[in-house]
Amino acid sequence: MINEEKVALMTRMAAYEAGEGKKDAAICSYFRNDYVGFQVIKTWIGATLAFGILAAVGIVYRMDALMESFYGLDLDGIFELAKKILWAYALFCGAYMLVVYISAHVVYARAHKAMSRFHKELGALEGHVKRAEEEEE
Repeated sequence: MINEEKVALMTRMAAYEAGEGKKDAAICSYFRNDYVGFQVIKTWIGATLAFGILAAVGIVYRMDALMESFYGLDLDGIFELAKKILWAYALFCGAYMLVVYISAHVVYARAHKAMSRFHKELGALEGHVKRAEEEEE
């Protein structure tokens, strides 16, 4: 006799395992700090490249004004310009990495919760199988 509860549970589990379960299993294969650290490192690399591209576009766009003011700067002026650029870089990367740090924690927590729910359902399914075997005997 077909147990409708068991079929519904198996269908739900199979749908999860085929879709979101693959992503969640990949995320949960890391420890939390390793996953978050990896995401932050990827973000730092991407933010550095993005800042470099934005800075290059800004330099090319304002090339005339920069050349006029650059030749008039002394060594202290160059250091001040470098400080401004480094502060802008630190602020850009820091803000972006903070957002990714928080979102990576949230993503990991959701994946871990979903995988825990899947394993509980797997245990419930195992309980259904054991009860069915006991009833047959």
